[in-house]
Amino acid sequence: MPKERTPEEVYNDLCSQGMYEEAGFDKDELTKIKTLTLQDYDFGKTLRKIENPNWRVIFNITYDVLRELCDVLVRFKKQKTSNHQGLFAFIILEFKELDSDWVFFEMIRGIRNNNKYRGTDITKEVWKKVELQIDLYITAIKKEID
Repeated sequence: MPKERTPEEVYNDLCSQGMYEEAGFDKDELTKIKTLTLQDYDFGKTLRKIENPNWRVIFNITYDVLRELCDVLVRFKKQKTSNHQGLFAFIILEFKELDSDWVFFEMIRGIRNNNKYRGTDITKEVWKKVELQIDLYITAIKKEID
């Protein structure tokens, strides 16, 4: 099993690989992205209330909302990256006021990757373990953007 890397190690490694790119800051565009993303989030929350929901779908919608809001926030620093680990490392290092938990970000990224690339399903138990904290991060990041 590979050694867990710190956000600093991830950031420095991806910088040296040119994985962070300069990005424009178009306030109207970012507002539209944020609006659509929050609509997805609201829809995902309605799915949580149906009988026998698909927890994998709910997790993936919520993870994507968190990732997209992080992407909007990173654009405030005129940067972008398609690497999820790099995105979360940037959030940890550049937005210290959010007091983000690197271990949590790595855990949910691992859940997502195991689902997408290894076919591991996401159960209700897995979802319930991350639900509260992922919702809190979405709220905090939305507030930071506003």
